[in-house]
Amino acid sequence: MSIQTRAAIAPGNGEPLIVDEIQVRSPGPNEVLVEMKASGLCHTDLSAMEGKFPVRLPAVLGHEGAGVVVECGQGITSVKPGDPVILNNTAHCGTCPPCLSKKTGYCDSMSLDARSPSPFTWRGEPLGRMGPSASFSAHTIIDPSRLTRIDPAISFETASLVPCGVMTGFGAVNNVAKVEPGSKVLVFGMGSIGLNVLQACKLAGASVIVALDTNPAKESVAREFGATDFINPADDAVPLDKRIKALLGGYADHAFDCVGHPAIVKQAVGLVSPYWGVMVAVGIAPVTEQITLPAATFYFGRSIRGTFIGDCNPVIDTPKILDHYHKGRLAIDRLITHRISLEEINSGFDLMKSGQAIRTVVIF
Repeated sequence: MSIQTRAAIAPGNGEPLIVDEIQVRSPGPNEVLVEMKASGLCHTDLSAMEGKFPVRLPAVLGHEGAGVVVECGQGITSVKPGDPVILNNTAHCGTCPPCLSKKTGYCDSMSLDARSPSPFTWRGEPLGRMGPSASFSAHTIIDPSRLTRIDPAISFETASLVPCGVMTGFGAVNNVAKVEPGSKVLVFGMGSIGLNVLQACKLAGASVIVALDTNPAKESVAREFGATDFINPADDAVPLDKRIKALLGGYADHAFDCVGHPAIVKQAVGLVSPYWGVMVAVGIAPVTEQITLPAATFYFGRSIRGTFIGDCNPVIDTPKILDHYHKGRLAIDRLITHRISLEEINSGFDLMKSGQAIRTVVIF
């Protein structure tokens, strides 16, 4: 048996989303049917729409979501109908080698996400999904291990931002770079991810937090989220490396590219200490891009790290983030600048492309 619901569908590369009726099958064993209440719009969704991120279209996109459990498949005891939940992008089965290693937030089950059968049908044909959440559908099917029950007191729109924007920034700082008190850090790109990196660096005790963005209007919000300094790289009266080194008195300890641009990666690598500096590529560059670095980059102890959702383990990190939020240490509500209906979703991506929005949230 299936139910009929509404979803925003990416029909093909470069095309706007189509909001239409789709069918969602009933949950099977180890599956849960969730009614979405809120979904954030992330730049990765835009990249998928534009063909810069590998997703087989047509598909339901969306990976920042919160909702309510409607129906559980056979044998599920971890959640029950009526539970408010966050839908996590990362997994933790607890039995695979990565999970048992305790060295990473990755789980072998995540490698199967792209090959897992979709629960959706559209116009009589199977309809794909970008990831397990598929939060641009008003109803979705997901493994219960991907769900975190939440306090009903937290709003769904706030909770929806945790599994990507907030978690990626928080994890990049704490799990990947391991920023220490007194560190000097550079953060490129003041979108939602960059702002979350800023506030996580502040929470970690960094002493100098430099925000970099070519939009000077981003300075005020960057400082609100923890930046001690702001630099516009487009202002080239003095070369950027000289401005950074004059400000810091030398190299940075850590740098975060939250844009996903190969040129920024190369630039950021050259600004961290050649002996202990860590550069983290947080933003996702188009899959066809190449990154070229000088051989001297690797002569000493400098390291370059990639990350997916901040290397977070949702069993540990989602509750930790929510605890920081409840205690006022992490700002999430302030990230939401626009609230729209599902039918307005394309206008939400227009806001993103114009730089007017930090995070736009679809309210179902």
